[in-house]
Amino acid sequence: MPDLLELHVLPDEAGGTWTVGVEGDAPAFSAHGDAAAAQRAARRLAAARGARRIHLHDRYQRVHTVSVAGRGE
Repeated sequence: MPDLLELHVLPDEAGGTWTVGVEGDAPAFSAHGDAAAAQRAARRLAAARGARRIHLHDRYQRVHTVSVAGRGE
């Protein structure tokens, strides 16, 4: 699989879950019960696949870039 440049953690309002995926219509890599679990999964995936950025989309449609390494930016 090719490396990813960016991952997105998105709320799924219909399902009440949080998903990890890429921008666009591609299927999500995973779904989680809360944002923190989804963010941890995104960091693991980013480390494994070489992603440079993780964007956390909150339920108010704001976007926050979070550290791939697990430390705040």
